Amino acid sequence: MGLSNKQKNYIDKHSGKKSARAIADELRLEKSEVEEYLSKKEASASAKDDGTVPKKASKKGAFYAIMIAIPFLFFILLELGLRMGNYRGNLDLFIYPTIFDGEYAIPNPNFTSRYFFATSSVPSPSDDVFLVNKPENGFRVFVLGGSTANGYPYGYNGSFSRLFRDIIQDIAPDSHVEVVNVATSAINTYSIYDQVDEILEQKPDAILIYGGHNEYYGALGVGSSETFGAFPGFVRSYLRLQRYKTFLLLRDGIVRVSGWFGSMRSTAADRAPGGTLMQRMVGQQQIPLDGDLYELGKLQFESNMNAILRKFERNDVPVFLGTLTSNLKDQRPFISVATDKHPAADEVFSNAMVLVEEENFDDAFDQFVYAKDLDALRFRAPESFNGIIRDMADSYANTRVVPVHEAFLRESENRLIGFNLMTEHLHPNVPGYQLMGRAFAESFMEADLPGISINRNALRDWEEYHEMMHMTEFDVRVGDHRIMLLMNSWPFVPQRDPRGYPNNYSFVSPADSMAFKVVNDNVRWDQAKVRLATLYQDNGELDKALAEYKGLMRAQPYNDSPFIFGARIWLARNNFDEAFPLLEQAYAIESTAFTTKMLGAIEVDRGNTSRGIELLEESMALDPTDAQTLFNLSGAYALEGNFSRSDEILTKLEAINPNFPGAAAWRQQLNIHLRQQR
Repeated sequence: MGLSNKQKNYIDKHSGKKSARAIADELRLEKSEVEEYLSKKEASASAKDDGTVPKKASKKGAFYAIMIAIPFLFFILLELGLRMGNYRGNLDLFIYPTIFDGEYAIPNPNFTSRYFFATSSVPSPSDDVFLVNKPENGFRVFVLGGSTANGYPYGYNGSFSRLFRDIIQDIAPDSHVEVVNVATSAINTYSIYDQVDEILEQKPDAILIYGGHNEYYGALGVGSSETFGAFPGFVRSYLRLQRYKTFLLLRDGIVRVSGWFGSMRSTAADRAPGGTLMQRMVGQQQIPLDGDLYELGKLQFESNMNAILRKFERNDVPVFLGTLTSNLKDQRPFISVATDKHPAADEVFSNAMVLVEEENFDDAFDQFVYAKDLDALRFRAPESFNGIIRDMADSYANTRVVPVHEAFLRESENRLIGFNLMTEHLHPNVPGYQLMGRAFAESFMEADLPGISINRNALRDWEEYHEMMHMTEFDVRVGDHRIMLLMNSWPFVPQRDPRGYPNNYSFVSPADSMAFKVVNDNVRWDQAKVRLATLYQDNGELDKALAEYKGLMRAQPYNDSPFIFGARIWLARNNFDEAFPLLEQAYAIESTAFTTKMLGAIEVDRGNTSRGIELLEESMALDPTDAQTLFNLSGAYALEGNFSRSDEILTKLEAINPNFPGAAAWRQQLNIHLRQQR
C-alpha cells in the first residue's frame, strides 16, 4: 500500500532533520518504505539536474516557442513574397541592363524611390555607364549631390561631371577614366550617406561631392514634405531599414492611411497639387536665419557630412568637396521675415542694390550675401554651410575643398554673381557648369593622387573643352524651357499663370520646337537629337546634323549608332579621313556589316590591303548578299595577287546581282589575269 500525501509531506519536512528509522517509527511505517520514497525523490531531482524535463513542462515550452516564432515566420514569408513580387521595384543604386550583356552597369533610375514616400513621380540620376569588371588601368570617379551636381536644367552633356571626365582622360591617357554621376534632384546629405556603401562596392578611386542647397527641403530634410524628423542618427537608421520590402510596405501603408485622414502637415504640395518637384518638396516655408529649424538643418548637414566622410576615409578614398555658390545679385529673396535678431531680407537686398548704384561694390557684396542668408525660404544654402565644408576638409585627411564658389566670385564682375553664370536662383548656365568642371579638375590635378599618372602638358585650352561639351542650340533650349517652366510656378510667382508658359509659346527654330517636346511632351533627349539631326540632313544642313550626332557620341560612348550616322555624313562628302575614326569607334563597340565594309574599303584604298581583306571578309560573313562588299573584296584579293579567290568572290556577286555597276568590266579584267596565270 502506497504512502498517503500526509505521510509524504511529513517525510519531506523532516527528512533532513531525522533519520529514516525515527520517521518510520513516528508514522508507524516500515523503515524500507521511508527509504524507498526518499530514494525515488532523489532520483527525480537528479533527472531535473541532468536537463530532462517532465513531459508536461516540455509541451508547454514548445507551445511558447511556436507562439513566439509565428510572427517572425510571418514577416520572413511576407518579405520573401514581396521580393518575389518585386514590390516597389529594384531599389539598388546600380543595375545591369541586359542590353549590355553584363558588361556595363548604370545608376538605377528607380533608386530614389527609397527616399520619396509621399511623391508619386521621383527624380532620376544620369545614365553614365561603367564597366562591371574594373580594368587594371581603370580610374573610377563617382559624383554625388543634388540637381546642380546632376547638371539641371541641361543634364547629359551640360553637367560639370562630363567636362571633368574629358579633362582627366586627356591628362591621364594611360588610364581608363570612368566618371559616374549619381547626383539627383531634390536629395540631400541623407541620400548621399545612403549611397556610400554601394559606391564603395564599386571600387571608387575618387569622389566628387557638390551638395547642400537641398539640405532643408530635400528628401528627409528638416523642412521637407518628405521628412521623418530632425534627428540625423534616427533618419540614417530608417534609411538602413528601407532595404527591407516589408518596411517599405509598412511605410507606404502609413502614408496612405494618413492621406485618408488628412495630410500629415500643411505643405506647398497640398496647396498646389501637380506643382513642380521644387514646390512639392517644401513642408515648412519659413525657416528664419538662426531659428530652431535653421539650426537643426545645420546640425543635419554637419552630422551627415561627418558620417559620409568618415566612411570614405576608412576606405582610403579621396574626396573632393565643392563649396556652394548661388545667385546673389539677380535673385531677390523669396520670403522675407523680420525677427528679433535680424532685419527683413527684402530690406537688406534693397540696400545692396542701392550700394551697387553708388558703386560701393564691397559693401554691396556683403549685403547681398546677408540677404541670401536671410531668405526664409531655404532653397539656397546659407553661407555657414561653406564654413562647415571647409572645417570638414581640415578634419579629414582624405578630403580636399574645391573652391567652386570662389571661382564663380572671381569670374563675376565685382564678385556679384548673377545671370552671368546662373539660370535662376542657384543652377549654373553653360559657362557656369564649365567653370565648375574646371574648378574640380584643377583641384584634382593639385591633389596628385596615387594610382593615376597625370601629364599636365596634355591639357587643352579651356575654350576647347567648352567646345567639346557639344552643347548645341537644341541642348541649350532644353535648359531654357525647363527654366521657363520652373519660373512660371511658385515661388517665382505666387501662382501659376495659365496664360503663361508653356501655353501659347511660339517656337523660334526647329531646335527650339524639339526642345519644347523634350520638356513638355516627354520625348526622350536622345530620340529628339536623332530626329533633329535627320531634319537637318533632309534640309542639307549637314554641319548642324553632325553637331547633334557628336553630342550623342559624347553622351553614349557605348552606342555605335551616332558614330555610324556621323560617318555616313562624311562618307557622303567623300571625306574618308573624317569618316574613318568614327567607323573605327563604331567597330570597337560592335561589328556590323556596314562598319566592316566601309572600314575595309578605306583600308584597301589606303594601301592596307591585308587588314582591308580581313574587314571585308568579316563584313561578308555578317551579310553574304551585300554586292558592294563582294565587289570590293574581289578587287582587294586581286591586288594581293590571289586571283582564284578574287574569281570565287566575283562569281558570288554575279549570282546575286549580275548587273552590279562595274561588275562586267571587272570580270573582263579578272579573266585576263586568270588566263595569264594558267
